[in-house]
Amino acid sequence: MKKIALLFFALTTGILAKAQQTVYSENFESNVAYVSDAYMYSFAPSTKAGTWNGGVNLKTAGDANINLRQGWGNGFLLKIEFKGAAVTIPNINVAGYTNLSLSYNFVVEDGGGAVKPKIEASIDGGASWVTLPTVASGGGWNAETKSVALPLGNYKTISLRMNPNTETANAIMFDNFIITGTK
Repeated sequence: MKKIALLFFALTTGILAKAQQTVYSENFESNVAYVSDAYMYSFAPSTKAGTWNGGVNLKTAGDANINLRQGWGNGFLLKIEFKGAAVTIPNINVAGYTNLSLSYNFVVEDGGGAVKPKIEASIDGGASWVTLPTVASGGGWNAETKSVALPLGNYKTISLRMNPNTETANAIMFDNFIITGTK
């Protein structure tokens, strides 16, 4: 009986060790106080250094302003205006994990057709970028949860860049970035 129990423990421990685990998560709330629904915070990313829940400072080219929009149950969304500044989450530590994937909530502002977000990933500190195969989301304030596989390989960090919508004049909003992987 002990041998069977030990074998069962060894097998289930191995199976559980291969389950997807949360490696990184960011909800874009960076110590800003709730004011009211649809309130918009706008600030240079450097002014919020060290306050992001995921522990990685967001960046934009030239420290251009980013926007956090309040709404949907006192939460915050990263809002990127039409042809606005791309927002980067640089050098997320994923060392020791494989089979990485990214899930996120995505909203297209106002009415209009579906918009496909352009999210890029870099595994070399931003020297080169690859566009992730994202799926379009409906317009008109429909929040949708999306999931996409991240690049394969054995790397220690990954950077993610969310680009503005260039298909329509609608702003796009992101929330709840979660990277999972297998240890």
